[in-house]
Amino acid sequence: MTLQQLHYLVEVSKCQSITVAAQRLYIAQPSLSKAIKELEKEFHITILERTRHGVSFTVEGMEFLDYAHRILEQVNGLQNYFNPETKSNKLSLTVSAQHYMFSIDALTTFVKQLNKEHNYTIVFNECRTSQVIQDVLLGQSQLGILFLSRGTNKFMKRLFAQKGIEFTPLRQFPPYVYLGHNHPLRDKKELTIEDLQDYPYIKYFQGSDSYQYAEEISVHGIQDNRLLVVSDRSTILRLLACTDAYTIGCGCLLPDITEDRILSIPLAGPFDLINIGWIHLKNTNMTPEMLQYVDMLEDSLDTLSHPQYGIK
Repeated sequence: MTLQQLHYLVEVSKCQSITVAAQRLYIAQPSLSKAIKELEKEFHITILERTRHGVSFTVEGMEFLDYAHRILEQVNGLQNYFNPETKSNKLSLTVSAQHYMFSIDALTTFVKQLNKEHNYTIVFNECRTSQVIQDVLLGQSQLGILFLSRGTNKFMKRLFAQKGIEFTPLRQFPPYVYLGHNHPLRDKKELTIEDLQDYPYIKYFQGSDSYQYAEEISVHGIQDNRLLVVSDRSTILRLLACTDAYTIGCGCLLPDITEDRILSIPLAGPFDLINIGWIHLKNTNMTPEMLQYVDMLEDSLDTLSHPQYGIK
């Protein structure tokens, strides 16, 4: 096995075609096919299934691809870290997260404290839950931010153990209802499931993923006969501000974003807690930037969970 072979394999996964991958790699198609077949022979597995429509990865092939991504990411990080041209003042931070305002607040604080002399690359990807996990698994993100509940805890922790991922909790919150400042329920001190029955419910898009990947905590009694499914924060904020729809979350609001348009009100009842935390690959070193950002996450959660922002 060589790094070049792993690089070839990753390029095939991006193109889903050996022909196209060979063109992008500037090598002959037979040479690329031979390199992958040599990998299959060396590890006694079938990585690719070849059809007249192209190629697809087998289950074993996907697992092998995961390792290939990790190895290449580590090699790239090693090269960048010890590059004499960038070692002294180049820093990087890559984060994937569910749609949380506190994570943006922490990112803003992180960027503001950077010195002008720094060279840096910061990547922040808000995405659905499975993508957060996949980004961390493949080394595309150093940190992932998501939540666990009693309902998803067993499933997620088993998944993390299988994938070599470690979850570190940050804070726990009871569920809060987000709604617009003109909503008929805006003046209530707390809300019940019965109060919400007549209003549309908004949730984040998770594709065909299991319900255990949902960004919203499971609350028994929530009606889904009027359901809005969205994929980005701006859409959900617009819907909350301009309609009678609602959603459920940890209650943290960022005044710079929500201004006076969105409220968070406690949901009454003995419901599950939202256990927010971060994930990273086990047995990998935490860089100073990762540690600093985690500290800022904690500070942001403490600040935005103050009663004046809707959390008690």
